[in-house]
Amino acid sequence: MEERIKRAVTRALQRNTFTANQAIDIIVQGRVVILAGEVGNEDLIYEAVATAESVHPKLRVYSDLVVNPNVAEV
Repeated sequence: MEERIKRAVTRALQRNTFTANQAIDIIVQGRVVILAGEVGNEDLIYEAVATAESVHPKLRVYSDLVVNPNVAEV
């Protein structure tokens, strides 16, 4: 189940033009999803979390994302 959730979240983040090119790692433990890595600005943290949450209503999504302005943006 965890691998299936990870694939679904990965696909969702790749489909989102704002998060597609961001350095986001996905860690799944049961129904808990942790997003880690770097994004170009703070708004992208919220975008990534919302995108991951949209995969399934019972997922609990947490962010360990940090802002690095040197990360390429779309």
